[in-house]
Amino acid sequence: MRKRWLVATAVAVTALGTTWSTYAKQDEEERYASYIEDTYGEDVEVTLKRDWKMGGYAAEFTLTDPILEGDYWAETYRSDQTIHDNVLEHVWQQEAEDTFKERLEQLDLLTEAETVRASVPTGVDEGVATTVRPTPTSVFDVESKEFLDVSVMFHEDWANTDSQKQRMLDVIRALEDDVYSVHFSFDGTPYEDDDFTERYLNVARDSLPGEPVMHEIQTIEDLNRHDRLYGFDETTFIHDYHFDGTKYED
Repeated sequence: MRKRWLVATAVAVTALGTTWSTYAKQDEEERYASYIEDTYGEDVEVTLKRDWKMGGYAAEFTLTDPILEGDYWAETYRSDQTIHDNVLEHVWQQEAEDTFKERLEQLDLLTEAETVRASVPTGVDEGVATTVRPTPTSVFDVESKEFLDVSVMFHEDWANTDSQKQRMLDVIRALEDDVYSVHFSFDGTPYEDDDFTERYLNVARDSLPGEPVMHEIQTIEDLNRHDRLYGFDETTFIHDYHFDGTKYED
């Protein structure tokens, strides 16, 4: 009899917990949906995911407005239960990529097939005055040079030529007023699985170990003094290489 009572109690508790969890999840869905409608003017379907970092649930949603079209996420800060999303960061990333791609192509520094990627840190928009509606604040109006990282991918192998070095210098000069860092990659076979043949160089506004400071790289001679690229070997370990292709010794 006691065993039956214990089993019945356990079943009841489980059912109660499941019911509570279902209602709690519905409340979260409604809370996120209301936030999105109030903020972006769209009645969207919200998909909840467990937020293992913040606790509770994070939301995934899609906006269809032509300016904001895309897939996004939102999460709740446990400290004050406020909702935060990545919409503006995504808009800024796309704006930067499109702007820099067009700028570099117009300067004959990038071919149509070569690519530019931008990276905007999550939450960077929270410390500045911005708007999303009716028009998003431009990334170039919020001191983008303090946080905007850009990757420029050349579709050619590194050959240690002056023309390649001058191309990097010209890209730096074309972007330096708007970005925090520029990451270069040289890949002669961009659609093949042979990453160990690629070579990379990163320049930034601040001094970082093994990387040159952007404003100190003005000439080919400055690059030659740096004489350092990095890449992966065939065992996927990262190594530093001289411009002539030889490895730096540990």
